[in-house]
Amino acid sequence: NGYVRAEGAVALVLRRREAAAIGAARRYAEVVAAAVNSDGRTSGVSLPSAASQAALLQALYLRAGVDRDDLAFVEAHGTGTRVGDPAEAEAIGRVLGQKRSQPLPIGSIKSNIGHLEPAAGLAGVLKAMLAFEHGVLPASLHFKTPNPAIPFEALNIAVAGRPVALQDARRPLLAGVSAFIAWPSLPRAS
Repeated sequence: NGYVRAEGAVALVLRRREAAAIGAARRYAEVVAAAVNSDGRTSGVSLPSAASQAALLQALYLRAGVDRDDLAFVEAHGTGTRVGDPAEAEAIGRVLGQKRSQPLPIGSIKSNIGHLEPAAGLAGVLKAMLAFEHGVLPASLHFKTPNPAIPFEALNIAVAGRPVALQDARRPLLAGVSAFIAWPSLPRAS
């Protein structure tokens, strides 16, 4: 049923892999790959393109060489909107979920702390790092009824309605973080 706007900030210290290996500071996570795209001109900020999101994910995971079964979860943008969530879920499900042997857990930090607007993506990164540190993906709060516009089973994705224990693995845990920033469109010069 939508989201609550929130105020907040997240600060992360990023270091090159070579510098991190030399330094004594603790490493909490590593960015394996990142990508950015644009839906282009759409009919509105709240009408994202599932096709553009899927193309971005496909290119990113192909370039990174990440096996979809190695993903522990995806931290979705997940604003609880009627149009945005189905578009994002379709992209995540088509590119990631349907290529897995087990349903892909998805969560959204917005249910825990609200929507930090431009800092929402960094909040998602921080949540993923804390989930890895504690070995559990926190539940998406207040999740009771799945959005009827999202075919969760067909997409092989599942909202983390309760805490999800993260498997101990011989390899490092991997998570995807999805974040969107909407910029209001400027009027065209005449």
